[in-house]
Amino acid sequence: MRSDPSISRTGFVLLGAGTVLVAAFVLLNLDRLLPTTGLSGLFGGEALPLTDGLILNYAYWPRLLTALLAGAALGLAGVIFQQVLQNPLAASETLGVSAGAHLALTLGLLLAPTLQSVHPEFFAVAGAFSAWGLIALIARRYRGDPLTLILTGFVVSFALGAVSSLLMLLNQEYLTSLFIWGAGSLAQDDWSSVGFLVPRLAACILIVALLSRALLLLGFGDDAARGLGVSLKFARPLLLGVAVFLSASVVASVGVIAFISLAAPHLARLAGAERLSSRLIGAPIAGALLVLVIDQAIQLATPGQSALLPTGAVTALIGAPIMIWLLSRLPAIALEGSGRVASVTSAVSARPMQALMVAALVLVAVLGAALLVGRGPEGLTFGFDVGAGAMEWRLPRVIAAAAAGLGIGVAGTLVQRLFANQMASPEILGVGGGVAVGLIVSLLLSSTAGVGLQLLGAIGGALTVMALLMVLGGRRGFQAERLLLIGIAVTALLDGVVLLFLALGDPRSSQVLAWMGGSTYRATMELALAVAVISIASLVAVLPFSRWLDILPLGDEAARGLGLPIRAVRFTILIVSAIVTGAAALVIGPMSFVGLLAPHVANLAGLRRGRHQVIAAALIGSALVAFSDWVGRIIFAPTELPAGILAVFIGASTVAVFLFRR
Repeated sequence: MRSDPSISRTGFVLLGAGTVLVAAFVLLNLDRLLPTTGLSGLFGGEALPLTDGLILNYAYWPRLLTALLAGAALGLAGVIFQQVLQNPLAASETLGVSAGAHLALTLGLLLAPTLQSVHPEFFAVAGAFSAWGLIALIARRYRGDPLTLILTGFVVSFALGAVSSLLMLLNQEYLTSLFIWGAGSLAQDDWSSVGFLVPRLAACILIVALLSRALLLLGFGDDAARGLGVSLKFARPLLLGVAVFLSASVVASVGVIAFISLAAPHLARLAGAERLSSRLIGAPIAGALLVLVIDQAIQLATPGQSALLPTGAVTALIGAPIMIWLLSRLPAIALEGSGRVASVTSAVSARPMQALMVAALVLVAVLGAALLVGRGPEGLTFGFDVGAGAMEWRLPRVIAAAAAGLGIGVAGTLVQRLFANQMASPEILGVGGGVAVGLIVSLLLSSTAGVGLQLLGAIGGALTVMALLMVLGGRRGFQAERLLLIGIAVTALLDGVVLLFLALGDPRSSQVLAWMGGSTYRATMELALAVAVISIASLVAVLPFSRWLDILPLGDEAARGLGLPIRAVRFTILIVSAIVTGAAALVIGPMSFVGLLAPHVANLAGLRRGRHQVIAAALIGSALVAFSDWVGRIIFAPTELPAGILAVFIGASTVAVFLFRR
C-alpha cells in the first residue's frame, strides 16, 4: 500500500515558493519603510531613527504577525468545518459565520461603542453562533445535504449583509471606517490584535489536539463515528464551536478576511496533506502564508495608502477563483447530495385564472395605496389632494418599483424552472454582482451617467456574468447544482470588487451604496418606463414558450426525449434572465430575494404550470417591491428605508420559514 506522506514533492515546492515570496515582499517593504538607513540599518546593528523604530515596532511587525495569526486561525477553522460537516465547500464565509459576526460588531459599534471597543469578541461570537445556529437548524431538516447547507449559508449571509448595508446607509458618518474595517483591514498601531489572537488560537489548537481522534472519525460519517465510540452530542458541537469561535475571533480583530478558511485546507491537500493530521498542520500554514503574501503585496503596491485598501476584499478576489477551480475538480457526488433542495407539495390549483385574478387585484390595491397614501408633517395623507408636485414625485417611483418587481419575478421563475430548484435565483447566480460592477464602470466612464449608459452598464454586467456561467457550467454539461455553486463563487468575486471600490472612498461610492440598498428615490420617469418596457417585454416573450418551463424540471433526459434542444433553451433562458435582471436591479439593487420568493409563493398557491407560474410570479414580485417601496417611504418618514432592503427582510424571513418547515 502506498504511503501517505505528510507533504509531497508538490508540497515542498509550494511551501518553498511561498516562503521565498513572503521573504522577498517583507524585505522590499522593510527597505521602503526605512528610507534613512534601509535594510542595513535593520541588520547592521545601527540604531534606527525614532520614527523608523516606531513604524516598525508599532505598525509593521504587529501587522505582519496579525496576518500570520489570522490566516492560521482561519485555516484551522476551515479544516474543522470541512471535516466535521463532510463538505468540501464548508467555510466561515459559506456558512454565514463571518456575516453574523460582522453584523453583530456593526450593531455593537452603533449601539454600544464603548463596550464594543473593549470587548469586541462578545458581539462577534454572539453573532457568529446565532447565524450558524440558524443555518444548522435549517440544514438539519435536510439531513445535512451539502448543497442545501451551502445555499442556506449564502442566503443567510446575503440577508445579514443587507442589514449591515442598511445600518451603514443610515449612519453615513461611520461609512468609510465601517467599510474599511468590515472588509478586513490588517492595519495596526499597536500589539493589541496579536495579544488578542494568540491565546485564543492556542486554546483552540489545544482543544483540537485533544479531540483529534473524534475529528478524524467524524469524517467517516455519523454511523461510523458512533460505532467507534465517539459521542456525537459532545464532539460535534464542541468542534464546530471551536471553528465558529476562531472565525468570530478573526472578525472581531481585523474584520472579514474572505475565503481563507475555504482555500487553505484545499491548498494543503494540493500540497499532499491527505491525512487529517497533515491538514491540521498544513492548512494553518497555508492560510498564514496566503494572508501574509496578499497583505505584503498590498503594502508594496500601495505605499502610504495600504491602510485604506482592505486585505479581506483582496482575498475574496483570490479566493473566489480558487472556489471555482475546486468546483471543476470536485466529483459531482460531493455537491449534489439529495439532488434537490426542496420539492413543491402543494396541490395544483383547479382554478388558476381565479388565483391570477386575486394576484392582479392585490397588485392594483398596492399600486393604489402607493400612489394615493403618503405621509406628511401632520400624518398620513389620502387621495389626490396631495398636489401635483407630490404625485409627479411618487408616480416614477411606483412605476419603477412595480416594473422591477415584475421583471425580477419573471427572471426568478425562469431560473428556478431551469434548475428545477426552488433555492435558485438570479441573486444567487451572481447576476446582481455583475450589475453592480457594470454600474460602477458606467459611473467611472461618466459621473453623470444617464439612464441609457446606466442600463447599458447594468445589462452588460449581467450578460457578462451569464456568459461566464455558460462557459464554466458548460464544461460539465450545465449540471444544475454545480452551476449554482459557481454562481455563488462569482457573486463573492464581484462583491469583492464592489467592496474594494466602496472602501477606497471614491466620491461616487455613496451613490453606489444607495443603489445597493435598493432605494427608488432617484428613479425618473425615463428610467421607470425603460425598466417597464424591458420587464413587460420579457414576460410577453416567455409566454409562447411556456412549454419549455413545464419540461425542464423533468430533467435533461426526459427533456431530450420530448424533443427539447437543451443547450439552446438554457442559453435563451439565461440571456433573457440576465437582461431583465440587469434592468430590474438598476432600480431595486442587487439583492432583493424577490426572484427567490415570488415563484415559490406562486407554487404554494398551486400555480405549477409554467405559464401560470411565470405570470403569478410577475404579479407577486411587482406587488412585493411596490409594497416595500411604499412602506419604506411612510413608516419612518421623513427618513426612508430602501425598497430593496425591505424586500430582503421579507424575502429572507419567508425563505427561512419555508426551509425550516420543509
